[in-house]
Amino acid sequence: MSVLLDIKNEVAGQLGADNGSVSVPKRDRAINRARRKYYSEKRWSYLKKTASITITAQLGSVPSDFNKKFDPIAVYTYSGNMKYEYKKVDWDDLLEYGTLDYCYAINKVNGQIKISQTTVTPVSMDYTYLPADAAISTADDNTTEPAPDITAIVLLSIGIWWLSSERATGKYQLFYDQYKDQLTQDIRIDGASQALRRFNRPCYPDFGYKGRR
Repeated sequence: MSVLLDIKNEVAGQLGADNGSVSVPKRDRAINRARRKYYSEKRWSYLKKTASITITAQLGSVPSDFNKKFDPIAVYTYSGNMKYEYKKVDWDDLLEYGTLDYCYAINKVNGQIKISQTTVTPVSMDYTYLPADAAISTADDNTTEPAPDITAIVLLSIGIWWLSSERATGKYQLFYDQYKDQLTQDIRIDGASQALRRFNRPCYPDFGYKGRR
């Protein structure tokens, strides 16, 4: 696995410098922007986390590193050996469902999740997390980078650097096109590595509120 310093070294080298181990704020901010964009391109399998969320009066708080671009992968609870998955509905519609419907709603602005049950706590949530920005210093240089391949992040970082530093739109587009090609390859590889997800639960009758029509 690569570390943050590997990204800095490759970006610095492509820009004709040998200062990857030195903090260069403009370059390091470009790297952070590239990391945020790349890690939000899809639900990367290696960014999956599971959190146990305490529910009080049907409400709970989503994890602070939850990537708000995506919905939760799954929300579920256990009763004995049975695993029950919740279905996502609109926030305003949740009150129309009964306690046997296993539904949830999420408010990404306020970072809250709400469930239809009144007695369940906690629930588990599988979600895609967004890696934190690296410090604009050398403090995080030895932090392991989640991505198995850092090539796309390096390419996008260089493109962003050219655009923000020199307003060189041609060079930005050159590196961005290479980034998109690498991204396509990364998505294909990551998609091939993901397993199907299954839940065991009783077959309930098809009842409950169906949403506004």
